[in-house]
Amino acid sequence: MYKTEANKITVSAAALDVKATLECGQLFRYEKTENGYTVKSGGHSCDIYASGSDVIIETASVDYFVNFFNLDRDVNRTKRELSRFPELRPALESCGALRILRQPLFETIISFIISANNNIPRIKAIINRLCGLYGDVFPTPKQLAAIPLRQLNAIGCGYRSQYISDSAKICAQTDILNRLHAADTTDAEKMLMSLPGVGRKVADCVTLFSLGRLEVFPVDTWMLKTQRQGMETESQLRRRVMEKYGTYAGYAQQVLFYYNAILRNN
Repeated sequence: MYKTEANKITVSAAALDVKATLECGQLFRYEKTENGYTVKSGGHSCDIYASGSDVIIETASVDYFVNFFNLDRDVNRTKRELSRFPELRPALESCGALRILRQPLFETIISFIISANNNIPRIKAIINRLCGLYGDVFPTPKQLAAIPLRQLNAIGCGYRSQYISDSAKICAQTDILNRLHAADTTDAEKMLMSLPGVGRKVADCVTLFSLGRLEVFPVDTWMLKTQRQGMETESQLRRRVMEKYGTYAGYAQQVLFYYNAILRNN
């Protein structure tokens, strides 16, 4: 599925659809380039682009990005499992090998607190300015907890500044990050929702995009618009689709989002 060399990973394009993976709403630290994309995570970066039937990832952090892009998971097996649901087939066929990333936990928590009631260009700009305070590296909990509220306001965090600061302090002063990794999905979501600024949707995004719990189905406005039945509430919709799609509900959510919000909306 992939091979590694010094400063390079080569992946079959059949195993990694770059555009779908990066633009499906799970990641904010990426920029388009002339040939592909530059992706940043934590203090690491890579350039990723198509080359014939392959995708090339150029980076000094090979092992990090093998894990980040979840390259050991057979995404096409997941797609085959979900293809038994007729309503998912158009999205599955349109999205290629979209991959759920494995992102750093603290960075994901803060990024999705910033994402609340926000749009992607603005989210990306705020996160870029935040990382710029530390040499283009995402701050640690201790570093972020030390940033004054006025500085968070100055980079555009707005009302989220207090949530970001308070959550960073909790992550810096307790062992919650370690406990989240060890917890089952239900307990992890309860812990996440104890953090300021983290509601159900943000908790679902963190458990899916960082902790790798593919059974979780975040409900956003696009899911309400395209998947809602009758007068379902968000929680009723979430429960129904998670029961229906089971282990791979989170993957179903991502292909549905990319298909409806990105492909059909452009």
